[in-house]
Amino acid sequence: MKVRNLLFGAIVAMLPMAIASCDKEKEETTPSTSVDVTKVVGTYEGYTLASSAYFQNNFTADESVTIAKSGDKTVDITFASGTWGTTTVTNATVSASGSRYTVTGNGTCVMQGMGGERSYDCTLTADIASTADATVTVSLPAVMGGTNVVFKTGKASTGYYVADKYRGDIDVSVNGSSQLTITDTVMTLNAKEGDMVDIVIPEMGLSMGAQQMSLPSTTFENIAVSTADFRTFTIAQQPVSITVGSTNWTGTVEGTVANGVLSLTFVVTPGAMPMPITITFATPTR
Repeated sequence: MKVRNLLFGAIVAMLPMAIASCDKEKEETTPSTSVDVTKVVGTYEGYTLASSAYFQNNFTADESVTIAKSGDKTVDITFASGTWGTTTVTNATVSASGSRYTVTGNGTCVMQGMGGERSYDCTLTADIASTADATVTVSLPAVMGGTNVVFKTGKASTGYYVADKYRGDIDVSVNGSSQLTITDTVMTLNAKEGDMVDIVIPEMGLSMGAQQMSLPSTTFENIAVSTADFRTFTIAQQPVSITVGSTNWTGTVEGTVANGVLSLTFVVTPGAMPMPITITFATPTR
């Protein structure tokens, strides 16, 4: 009995320490919910991608969002966009979960239209870790059937900087001899994530002696684009392949985009054709 009582007494004595240890572990594993609004105050630099029922991922570079403290758990937000006007939200609510903060609020967006300035009601939601890691979404229900403008910090994929429809001239040659010239046509670059684009070329027909060839409007996918300064963009020579009917066309593409001017060169060989076809595209110099 004496031994059992001593053992029971030892267990009872250890209980406060065990409970304290469990409480400490719980504190360490429970995300902090305390709010320090100074953690979200500052100027954020980045870009926007806007989408609606009529378009997707409309890109605007060099955008900024400014957040200023307005209360213990509230902030004022100004989002100045070169395309989407100025959004102002006052006394937006700040909450925390671990190291990330959520900001929500309602405000107005003032845009310049054909009839002058117009003001639209909007809601804003932000997910913030730091001024270098944040996403701000402005929802505009009354704009184009509902438009979401998403601001992200940092630089976008290079594909967004060059995505466009480029109007220019195409020359198709074989062995240095021009076979076809197409003037005032359109080459399209569509942005992809991961610093890539899809290149859409227009339909082309070729006549080489008695042989007739047709290349329908075709998309070359996942073409890598690089840049050192976000002013001049390079499509370094890389392989391409497409299947036209039952014939596989293989070859390379390379080019540049600078100051709105696109230059591309495709060198492709259809099937077992003994000589490659060179397709060049150039927009007029601005």
